[in-house]
Amino acid sequence: MLGKCRTLVVTLVWWTVLVFDALFFALMLVFLPDRFRNSTALKTASALLLKTAGVKVQVKGMENVLKEKPQIFVANHESWFDSFVLSTVLPVPVTFASKKEMFKVPVYSYIMRRLHFICVDRERAREAVNSIDDATVVFGSGLSLVVFPEGTTSRTGELGSFKRGAVLLAAKARVPIVPVTIIDTRKIRLSESPWIHYGVLVEVKISEPLDACSMDRKEQQKTVKLIKAEIERNLEGSSDG
Repeated sequence: MLGKCRTLVVTLVWWTVLVFDALFFALMLVFLPDRFRNSTALKTASALLLKTAGVKVQVKGMENVLKEKPQIFVANHESWFDSFVLSTVLPVPVTFASKKEMFKVPVYSYIMRRLHFICVDRERAREAVNSIDDATVVFGSGLSLVVFPEGTTSRTGELGSFKRGAVLLAAKARVPIVPVTIIDTRKIRLSESPWIHYGVLVEVKISEPLDACSMDRKEQQKTVKLIKAEIERNLEGSSDG
């Protein structure tokens, strides 16, 4: 009973903080210079949401993040909290590839556009790939891009199929790919559930960068499989531990 009461209180507080955090963040974005939006403001807003939920993050492989050039982080997708975790812990300014439905949500749509989020139409993969112009602007301004190749959060915790878009984009934009494994964000908030569970320990494992610049279609498909296999190994290794 005590545990349920705590979850109820944490949930009410967290969703309240989320609303005010988003509104204040949107207001800040009106005045903040572009260079501070993703590097400082997004990290601060995301860190506040993690702090409110008592989330602790353990990061391995931080040395694999490239500090001097843009890159594409390709990560598994367990929960909404994945974006908050990566925004907070990655030591470079990032933006995200997000499904087009999110661009219809008031306030959040404004925030995503100001942060240079790239709109992805899951029903038209070719159109998503052709958003190379948007990605070029992102990389040209010194931002790195986070892509969730499953396209949506996993309800079971098992990896879904990985789409080729991130690898194709990396090849066209001539930027490296960095695989990232996110572990246990599902324990904070299960898919479709409103409940927030306090004090979860989340792991982030950052793998070595991959060069996709000179890959043909066959090599790109092979790389997608390699990235998925790497993330699966990390997930299984965590379970064993």
